[in-house]
Amino acid sequence: MQSKKHSFIEALSNTAIGFVISYASTFLIFPLVGLQSSSGKNLLITIFFTVISILRGYFIRRYFNGKIVRLNTAKMPFKLHCFDCEIDMPVKRDEKGYYCSNCGLRH
Repeated sequence: MQSKKHSFIEALSNTAIGFVISYASTFLIFPLVGLQSSSGKNLLITIFFTVISILRGYFIRRYFNGKIVRLNTAKMPFKLHCFDCEIDMPVKRDEKGYYCSNCGLRH
């Protein structure tokens, strides 16, 4: 599962590459469809759609990450990495918090 920060960085990186391609494409596509535009207008249009693309990519990624988490927690017991066992172990909970079901280490 990705963190929110990594989701944003991935969406931003993907969109930065798309920005360059999109901006260059406006100089080819607009004249083909009969639109007269300047480089400033092309840049403004590209920036507008880039912001939309970043937000779209981020929210779609967060939606699917959340969906995966909900499916995994419904099907499997909750696990944490146990530093004594050195693997992910199912945890148990009592009034003091969570502990490893194998060795009893508190988390």
